[in-house]
Amino acid sequence: MGTKERLTYVYGLLNDVLPGNVHYALYVTENAEPPFIVYQELNKNPKVYADDSYLIKQVTIQITLVTKTKDTTIESSLEEVLQNAGIYRIYEIKMEEYKNEQ
Repeated sequence: MGTKERLTYVYGLLNDVLPGNVHYALYVTENAEPPFIVYQELNKNPKVYADDSYLIKQVTIQITLVTKTKDTTIESSLEEVLQNAGIYRIYEIKMEEYKNEQ
């Protein structure tokens, strides 16, 4: 599967969770209103070689769910969609809270 097809597939999965609120990292705008999902392909690393060519590449795609407050319903839906697609590995879950106090 090529990069474009892979990213289109991931977009389709994420769009099932938050229809119309999924953005590729380069195209998210400052005025995007939470909740929304941002995704991007970080790297592709060859893992298995044969005859001086790679056979398998490991692809890392970062998916970020942005919400105003913790939303376990959206989190569960996202996890379920990814698991049903055979994507089981979550390497890092990072939660940050920002408050704009003026």
